[in-house]
Amino acid sequence: MPAEAGPESELDPLPPAFLDLLVGQEELLVSSRDGAGRGTVRMWFAVIPPGYVYLLTLTYTKKAERWREDPWVRLRIPGTKASQEGVVTAVDWEEAQPHAPQLTTSFAMSGAATAEALRWMLQDGSRQLLKVAVRRSPDSDGVAAVQPEDRR
Repeated sequence: MPAEAGPESELDPLPPAFLDLLVGQEELLVSSRDGAGRGTVRMWFAVIPPGYVYLLTLTYTKKAERWREDPWVRLRIPGTKASQEGVVTAVDWEEAQPHAPQLTTSFAMSGAATAEALRWMLQDGSRQLLKVAVRRSPDSDGVAAVQPEDRR
């Protein structure tokens, strides 16, 4: 299970400007970190209203291990410098179930082609479903800035 990112009430959806850039994308470059450094991998994703990115990963991977210690994540659109930092929180089947149609469409190639397959993966602990959000700062209005593409 990822490290505590804080109460759900302190997390906001990703900024609309970043979500707009995800339209038509199938994969993201997803970074995690630990004391030894950072790692980045390509991952399929799903965008679930009101603006969260969901990731599905094997429970016993380096990135999952990192997220158990530090919920920080950076999402970057391949081929661009557009990125968004956030935090991951674990999602159980009860929270995922209402979104099963979108999740199974996005994660079919990961073995979650049906709601039953996704439920089984989450309940048996072989996979983790993670929700990416932004942490609300005390002086924040709930909007985070998107790091724009560098057009040099």
